Amino acid sequence: MRRLLLLGFIGALGAAAVRTPRADGTLAAQSRQPAGTTHTGRAFKFNQVSPGIYHAVGTGSLAVVGNSAFIVNDEDVVVVDDHVSPAAAWVLLDEIKAVTNKPVTTVINTHFHFDHAHGNQIFDSRVNIIGHEFTRQMLLSNSIGMPLYRNYLAGLAPQIDDLKKRLATESDAATQASLERQISIAENNRAAQAELKPTPPNVTLTDRMTLYRGSREIQIRFLGRGHTGGDVVVFLPRERVVVTGDFLTAGLSNMSDAFLDEWVTSLDALKTLGFDTVLPGHGEAFTDKAKIGYFQDYLRDVWAEVGRLKREGVSAEDAAKRADMTKHAAHFPIQGPGVPLIAVQRIYALLDARQK
Repeated sequence: MRRLLLLGFIGALGAAAVRTPRADGTLAAQSRQPAGTTHTGRAFKFNQVSPGIYHAVGTGSLAVVGNSAFIVNDEDVVVVDDHVSPAAAWVLLDEIKAVTNKPVTTVINTHFHFDHAHGNQIFDSRVNIIGHEFTRQMLLSNSIGMPLYRNYLAGLAPQIDDLKKRLATESDAATQASLERQISIAENNRAAQAELKPTPPNVTLTDRMTLYRGSREIQIRFLGRGHTGGDVVVFLPRERVVVTGDFLTAGLSNMSDAFLDEWVTSLDALKTLGFDTVLPGHGEAFTDKAKIGYFQDYLRDVWAEVGRLKREGVSAEDAAKRADMTKHAAHFPIQGPGVPLIAVQRIYALLDARQK
């Protein structure tokens, strides 16, 4: 098992002047800078896990939600996932300049969800945006109408209102400063979401595609339905690194659009790839392949437990409270009985579809 070569932050995160990313010099981006890019300090930490391969994780100074990765090749850069908004993608490109001045020529969407593909719109027509055919169809049709994004968007205004109410009654100076910072981040995110225009991949695959960049081989693989109907992983065989999006995260993946009864088998296909390091869509990079099996066990059990409750005539709302996954608490942050309602609703819908 290789030790992760985490080289830490690119650039200092300490001194924090307000940053408004420059609009010049980014060949990959369209000319107009989107709303909501202003932030304090670095928005990302870039952890280098192999020469030229970076895991981009948000620092909290800008709403980015998910992780991305980028691959610096002989002549260009390939970005995997572009975050929650055009603003987040714009800032990512700006901060990549601290690592390299090579142009971003290619973006890969691991799936259609808002926190991984809603930066697509900033890229000009010279950039290839690659994704599964399912991802393209979802971003063309109703990705922003899906419950996951609707719930996220609906929560922004109440979040800001709650933070402002807390600020109005807070007397501690340090806590006031923290709340003001959180309000600024949330308001910038709301401004960024207002400009969103879901943009689909302009290059698609249904099974696999391979990019060759000098000596670098970049495989894009569809291993079966799982987190969505069109997840792809990005596999670098020479470096033994795989970028998994939300097909496999450091914890529990959202299940609102999942195919739970197929996901376990699709993860078996992931195990056959020759990788040592996983760059997940959420959480830090890891090398412990046992995490795959832990997650498969959870998927089997949540499918069985929720299915049992459904057969007993329990409503989705009550099943979400009663489903007990505490046997998996050693490997996942589970405090007691209960699973997210959106996951239970998805399992109920899959079981209803199967019966029909």
